[in-house]
Formats: sequence, structure tokens, C-alpha cells
Amino acid sequence: MRKGSLVAPLLLILIGGVFLVRNIRPEWPLFETLFTWWPVLLMAWGGLRLVEILAAHFGGRPLPARGISGGEWALVVIITIMGAGVWSAQRFAQEGLGRLRIGGVEVFGESFEYPVEAKSLKAGKTPRVTIDIGRGSARVVGADTDEVKVTARKSIRALNKRVADGADKDTPLAATAAGETVVIRAGANQPDNIRVTYDVEITVPTGASVTCQGQNVDVDLSGVDGRVQVDSERSGVRIQNVGGMVVINTRSSDLIRAVNVRNDVELRGRGRDVELENITGQVNVNGGYSGETVMRNIGSQVRFESSVTEIRAARIPGTLNITLSALTGDGIAGPMAVKARSKDVRLTDVTGPIGIDVDRGDVDLVQSRADVAKIDVKVRSGAIEVALPEAARFSLDAETERGEVVNDFGGRVKEETSGRGGKLTASAPGAPQVTLKTGRGSLTVRKAVPAPPAAPPAPKPAAPATPPPPPRADNL
Repeated sequence: MRKGSLVAPLLLILIGGVFLVRNIRPEWPLFETLFTWWPVLLMAWGGLRLVEILAAHFGGRPLPARGISGGEWALVVIITIMGAGVWSAQRFAQEGLGRLRIGGVEVFGESFEYPVEAKSLKAGKTPRVTIDIGRGSARVVGADTDEVKVTARKSIRALNKRVADGADKDTPLAATAAGETVVIRAGANQPDNIRVTYDVEITVPTGASVTCQGQNVDVDLSGVDGRVQVDSERSGVRIQNVGGMVVINTRSSDLIRAVNVRNDVELRGRGRDVELENITGQVNVNGGYSGETVMRNIGSQVRFESSVTEIRAARIPGTLNITLSALTGDGIAGPMAVKARSKDVRLTDVTGPIGIDVDRGDVDLVQSRADVAKIDVKVRSGAIEVALPEAARFSLDAETERGEVVNDFGGRVKEETSGRGGKLTASAPGAPQVTLKTGRGSLTVRKAVPAPPAAPPAPKPAAPATPPPPPRADNL
């Protein structure tokens, strides 16, 4: 440092004072204080330099050419990088955005477990239960009871136990009941830089309606007849055996799974994988799901909407599978409509009219049943292949502007070529209309392989013959 500067001696006094206080009061959180308040060092350094310059000015002495020398600037950069890096790593670990392990050992912070007193509340047979958990998991099970019972495990991640003890007092589990309204709150208002996790198990009456909300909470719910609603920033949701409507709204989710729901299911938000099976009512999916969406045995209307794909179907007795790049379905009840920007579509045995509008992607339709319904396919860039039963009656209007045409029906279908494209046409008065249009790609109309007949039921095994009774002793 420059000769005559006050910065160096005052810096030594500051460092010595910090460690002296640490020796006198070992409980003082030295490193936490340094992580948070290190910018004050730069502010004090700048303030001292400003005082020196003002003192030189008013004392008539020549002013320095630079307020801070090149070496001091280098030291400022090093302190800034180290201070910001350590603070960011500490905050990253404590807020639960990630964990850093080396050899199985946590580098930042430690997890502390705390006991939680069980709760039991009278609520009647059809209560409205609200569960609000900041971070953790909630397992909700319906039972033949008129009480709501709550048990929980609590863990707090902090740099030391003193901080964790303070967070434990600030984040109690609270359960209140007013008539048939029950509210359960656990860790909803967490302190800054502390991660409080509650794993809660709740038993509710079978007739209950349940609302679960939180910042980062996984939900596992089963066996209730009322309405179920989940509203969370980040969540995994698993629901089964529910009688009421299910509404799930997540900003981020790894998996949403709903099985055996005897009512409607509505999904909103964003996430990855979705699995819906054995749903009696309507299914409405509106949002961005980047993983795989699977629907099986949906008993009523299905609507799927994202920023790039729209799907409508009357029912799904079979299976519908949706990914970012492909859509496949088997045994879907129409009318069915698909609109997508970029997606390969493959559908098998759709009953009812089919409408497909795709900007980029290949379309493959297989109809093995003779009762073909109306088909309308439009593709801007991609191949179209349609397989129809040989005995099916249909009128055909198929065209590709740039691509080859393939006809497997012989003289029944008229084939024309023009420029780089071609047409396939057929006329059958009163028959369903099949319209296929692609701007760039091949066009194929082929014969479908007939579906194999259903296997006859296996014969019941004959009942074993009853053995004759043993001879009586008086006949001997």
C-alpha cells in the first residue's frame, strides 16, 4: 500500500479485533457474519481513501495521481471474487437449491432432526382439509373416521445447531379445526437462508375434500371421495382412488400421476411426466409438460393444450402417448383432432372421424376395422401413410406437392403425377371421405392387415368326479 496510508494499519486492527472477539465469545457466528458483511470491508477501505484525499486537499498537500493503486485494485478484485463466491455457495446450500457432496459428506451446512407432536382433531365425516407446507412431503390417506390425525418428521438444514434451533421455534406445525374446516400448516414461513423440511402423514375421513399447497411439496393422496386440489411451485403428485374432481396446478413437477379417479381431472402449469389411468370423467391438460404424457382408459372427453400441440378426443378406451416429438395412440374413440407444429403422429384403430393438422412431421394412420370414418390430414412438411382395410368403402382425395405417391389398391384408386408431386383419387358415393394433403413428403395409401379375431374364451376345467362312498361295514 502507498506510504502514509491509514488503510493497512486499520485493516490489521480490524482483523485482530475480529479474532479477539471470536476467542472471547466462541458462540459468535464468525463465518456467517463474514459471509454476509464482507462488502463492508470494501466500503470502509474506500471511505478511508476518500478521507485521506480530502485531508490532503484541505491541508494544501499535493493530491495523489490515483485514488487507489493498481496493486490495490487487484486485491479488490480478489476479495470480491472470494467473498461473492463463498456467499453464493453458502446460500446455494442453505436454500435447498442443491447439495454439494464430496465423498458422501455435505460441504455446506448440516441437517438437524426435531420431534413433532402428533395432532388429532374432530372434523366430522365430510371435512374440508387445507394443507400448507413450505417444503417437504404430504401423505394423505382416507379412512372410516371422523377425525383428522397428523404425524410428522421435521428436519432443518443450517450451518450450526444454534441457527437450526431458532428456525425450529419459528416454524411450528399448527393444526386447527373450526366445524368441518381443518387447516394444517407446517414450515410455510421459513427464515432466510434456512431450509426447513416437513414430512407429514395425515389421516382424513373418506368423505373429506383436500387442498394441498406449498412452495416445494410432494403429495401422495389416496382413498378420499371429495374434491382434491394441489397448488405448488415445485411438486410431485401421486393420486389414486379418488371420488371427487382433481385439480392440479404446478409451476414445476417431476411426475403427476392420477389413477382410479371417478370424476374429472384438470392439470395446469408446467412439469415433466404425466400419467393418467382409469379416469371416469373428463380430462383437461393445459400447460407445458416436457416429458412423457400417458393416458389410459379415459371414460369421457379429453383435451390437451400446450404452446405447440392441441388434442381433442371423445374418449380413450385404449392408450394415448405424447412426447415433445411424437404422438402415438391406439384404440381411441373419436371424433379426434390433432394440431401440432412439429410432431410425428401414429394412430391405430381410431373409431370416429379424424382430423390432423401438422406443420412438420410424419403422419401414420392404421385402420384395421372395415367401418372407416372420415379422415382429414394436412401436413406442410412430412410424409403421410394411411392403411385401410381392403374391403373398406371410402372416397379418396390425396395429394403431395413434392414427393412420390404409393398406391396399394390397384385400379380402385386412380394415380396421377404432375411435376414433382402426384395425386391419388377414388370415388364411392355415400362412402366416408379420406382427404390427405402434404406440401413436401411422400404419400402412401396401402392395405391394412386385418385385425386377428378375438381368441375364444378358455373352457372351464371340468369339476373333479366325486369318488364313490366307501362300503359300509354291515355289507361286508
